[in-house]
Amino acid sequence: MTNSIKVYSTHVTERWSDETFNALMSIIPQDLRDRVNAEKDWENQHGSLARKLMLWHGMNEMGANMNDLFECLDFTKSGKPYIIDAPHFSLANDGAVAVCAISESSILGIDIERLKPINLSDYRDNMTYLEWREIYSHIIPLRRFYEFWTIKESVLKADGDQESVDIKEIYIQPDIAFFNAKT
Repeated sequence: MTNSIKVYSTHVTERWSDETFNALMSIIPQDLRDRVNAEKDWENQHGSLARKLMLWHGMNEMGANMNDLFECLDFTKSGKPYIIDAPHFSLANDGAVAVCAISESSILGIDIERLKPINLSDYRDNMTYLEWREIYSHIIPLRRFYEFWTIKESVLKADGDQESVDIKEIYIQPDIAFFNAKT
Protein backbone atom coordinates (compact mmCIF):
# COMPACT_ATOMS: atom_id res chain seq x y z
CA MET A 1 0.00 0.00 0.00
CA THR A 2 1.42 3.36 -0.94
CA ASN A 3 1.45 6.22 1.51
CA SER A 4 -0.29 8.82 -0.61
CA ILE A 5 -1.78 11.95 0.89
CA LYS A 6 -4.09 14.19 -1.11
CA VAL A 7 -4.25 17.84 -0.12
CA TYR A 8 -7.01 20.17 -1.25
CA SER A 9 -7.04 23.91 -0.69
CA THR A 10 -9.10 26.94 -1.55
CA HIS A 11 -9.34 30.61 -0.82
CA VAL A 12 -12.76 32.15 -1.11
CA THR A 13 -11.90 35.66 -2.22
CA GLU A 14 -15.38 37.15 -2.09
CA ARG A 15 -18.64 36.44 -0.36
CA TRP A 16 -20.87 33.96 -2.19
CA SER A 17 -24.39 35.00 -3.06
CA ASP A 18 -27.04 33.78 -0.61
CA GLU A 19 -28.34 31.48 -3.36
CA THR A 20 -24.91 29.87 -3.88
CA PHE A 21 -24.19 29.64 -0.15
CA ASN A 22 -27.57 28.01 0.58
CA ALA A 23 -27.20 25.56 -2.33
CA LEU A 24 -23.77 24.49 -1.05
CA MET A 25 -25.05 24.26 2.54
CA SER A 26 -27.81 21.90 1.39
CA ILE A 27 -25.13 19.28 0.62
CA ILE A 28 -24.23 18.86 4.29
CA PRO A 29 -26.48 17.70 7.17
CA GLN A 30 -28.15 20.13 9.56
CA ASP A 31 -25.73 19.65 12.48
CA LEU A 32 -22.82 20.64 10.23
CA ARG A 33 -24.83 23.57 8.86
CA ASP A 34 -25.30 24.71 12.44
CA ARG A 35 -21.53 24.57 12.97
CA VAL A 36 -20.95 26.62 9.81
CA ASN A 37 -23.56 29.20 10.81
CA ALA A 38 -22.02 29.47 14.29
CA GLU A 39 -18.83 30.92 12.79
CA LYS A 40 -18.33 34.59 13.59
CA ASP A 41 -18.23 36.12 10.10
CA TRP A 42 -18.78 35.30 6.43
CA GLU A 43 -15.10 34.46 5.83
CA ASN A 44 -15.06 31.83 8.58
CA GLN A 45 -18.47 30.52 7.50
CA HIS A 46 -17.29 30.16 3.90
CA GLY A 47 -13.97 28.60 4.98
CA SER A 48 -15.71 26.14 7.29
CA LEU A 49 -18.16 25.15 4.56
CA ALA A 50 -15.38 24.92 1.96
CA ARG A 51 -13.34 22.48 4.05
CA LYS A 52 -16.40 20.25 4.51
CA LEU A 53 -17.08 20.31 0.77
CA MET A 54 -13.42 19.53 0.01
CA LEU A 55 -13.70 16.56 2.39
CA TRP A 56 -16.81 15.36 0.56
CA HIS A 57 -15.08 15.78 -2.82
CA GLY A 58 -11.85 14.12 -1.65
CA MET A 59 -13.63 11.16 -0.09
CA ASN A 60 -15.64 10.69 -3.27
CA GLU A 61 -12.46 10.90 -5.36
CA MET A 62 -10.80 8.25 -3.16
CA GLY A 63 -13.73 5.89 -3.62
CA ALA A 64 -15.16 6.12 -0.10
CA ASN A 65 -18.75 5.04 0.46
CA MET A 66 -20.62 8.31 -0.04
CA ASN A 67 -23.97 7.07 1.27
CA ASP A 68 -24.62 9.21 4.32
CA LEU A 69 -20.92 10.11 4.53
CA PHE A 70 -21.53 13.15 6.72
CA GLU A 71 -23.98 11.26 8.94
CA CYS A 72 -21.06 8.95 9.82
CA LEU A 73 -18.93 11.90 10.90
CA ASP A 74 -18.08 11.85 14.59
CA PHE A 75 -15.70 13.69 16.88
CA THR A 76 -13.15 12.59 19.46
CA LYS A 77 -13.55 14.06 22.95
CA SER A 78 -10.97 16.70 22.01
CA GLY A 79 -12.97 17.66 18.90
CA LYS A 80 -11.05 15.90 16.10
CA PRO A 81 -13.48 14.79 13.37
CA TYR A 82 -13.32 11.26 11.97
CA ILE A 83 -15.40 8.85 9.91
CA ILE A 84 -15.40 5.14 10.73
CA ASP A 85 -14.40 2.88 7.82
CA ALA A 86 -13.22 5.81 5.68
CA PRO A 87 -9.83 7.28 4.83
CA HIS A 88 -8.08 9.40 7.47
CA PHE A 89 -8.44 13.15 7.07
CA SER A 90 -7.67 16.47 8.63
CA LEU A 91 -9.28 19.87 8.05
CA ALA A 92 -8.36 23.46 8.79
CA ASN A 93 -9.35 26.95 7.86
CA ASP A 94 -8.31 30.44 8.75
CA GLY A 95 -11.10 32.66 7.59
CA ALA A 96 -11.91 31.93 3.97
CA VAL A 97 -8.66 30.01 3.39
CA ALA A 98 -9.32 26.29 3.84
CA VAL A 99 -7.35 23.05 3.53
CA CYS A 100 -8.20 19.35 3.65
CA ALA A 101 -5.78 16.40 3.71
CA ILE A 102 -6.90 12.80 3.11
CA SER A 103 -4.99 9.51 3.22
CA GLU A 104 -5.96 5.84 3.02
CA SER A 105 -3.16 4.80 5.37
CA SER A 106 -1.57 7.75 7.16
CA ILE A 107 -2.92 9.30 10.31
CA LEU A 108 -2.39 12.97 9.58
CA GLY A 109 -2.91 16.52 10.67
CA ILE A 110 -3.00 19.77 8.72
CA ASP A 111 -3.19 23.39 9.73
CA ILE A 112 -3.16 26.77 8.03
CA GLU A 113 -2.67 30.27 9.34
CA ARG A 114 -2.67 33.49 7.39
CA LEU A 115 0.18 35.79 8.35
CA LYS A 116 -1.43 38.38 10.55
CA PRO A 117 0.25 40.70 13.03
CA ILE A 118 0.49 39.33 16.55
CA ASN A 119 2.59 40.05 19.60
CA LEU A 120 5.11 37.21 19.39
CA SER A 121 5.98 37.46 23.09
CA ASP A 122 2.41 36.32 23.91
CA TYR A 123 3.40 32.90 22.53
CA ARG A 124 6.78 32.56 24.26
CA ASP A 125 5.57 29.77 26.53
CA ASN A 126 4.54 27.66 23.51
CA MET A 127 8.01 27.43 22.00
CA THR A 128 11.33 25.98 23.10
CA TYR A 129 14.41 28.12 23.57
CA LEU A 130 15.89 26.83 20.30
CA GLU A 131 12.67 27.55 18.40
CA TRP A 132 12.61 31.12 19.73
CA ARG A 133 16.22 31.58 18.79
CA GLU A 134 15.42 30.45 15.27
CA ILE A 135 12.28 32.61 15.09
CA TYR A 136 14.09 35.79 16.14
CA SER A 137 17.09 35.14 13.91
CA HIS A 138 14.88 34.66 10.84
CA ILE A 139 14.68 37.48 8.30
CA ILE A 140 10.88 37.52 8.86
CA PRO A 141 10.34 36.36 12.47
CA LEU A 142 6.55 36.33 12.17
CA ARG A 143 6.71 33.99 9.17
CA ARG A 144 9.01 31.55 11.00
CA PHE A 145 6.76 31.67 14.06
CA TYR A 146 3.75 30.70 11.94
CA GLU A 147 5.74 27.88 10.33
CA PHE A 148 6.46 26.43 13.77
CA TRP A 149 2.92 27.10 14.99
CA THR A 150 1.22 25.32 12.06
CA ILE A 151 3.56 22.35 12.40
CA LYS A 152 2.70 22.05 16.09
CA GLU A 153 -1.03 22.37 15.41
CA SER A 154 -0.79 19.73 12.66
CA VAL A 155 1.01 17.33 14.99
CA LEU A 156 -1.67 17.81 17.65
CA LYS A 157 -4.38 17.12 15.09
CA ALA A 158 -2.62 13.96 13.93
CA ASP A 159 -2.18 12.82 17.53
CA GLY A 160 -5.89 13.35 18.10
CA ASP A 161 -5.61 14.31 21.77
CA GLN A 162 -5.53 18.08 21.94
CA GLU A 163 -6.64 18.39 25.57
CA SER A 164 -4.19 19.61 28.21
CA VAL A 165 -1.17 19.38 25.95
CA ASP A 166 1.94 21.51 26.31
CA ILE A 167 2.84 22.16 22.68
CA LYS A 168 6.36 22.93 23.79
CA GLU A 169 6.70 19.14 24.02
CA ILE A 170 6.50 18.90 20.22
CA TYR A 171 10.06 18.86 18.93
CA ILE A 172 10.55 20.04 15.37
CA GLN A 173 13.47 19.23 13.11
CA PRO A 174 13.64 19.76 9.37
CA ASP A 175 10.96 17.57 7.74
CA ILE A 176 10.08 15.75 10.98
CA ALA A 177 8.40 16.35 14.33
CA PHE A 178 8.39 14.25 17.50
CA PHE A 179 5.56 14.05 20.04
CA ASN A 180 4.33 11.43 22.51
CA ALA A 181 7.11 9.04 21.47
CA LYS A 182 5.88 9.19 17.87
CA THR A 183 7.44 10.62 14.73
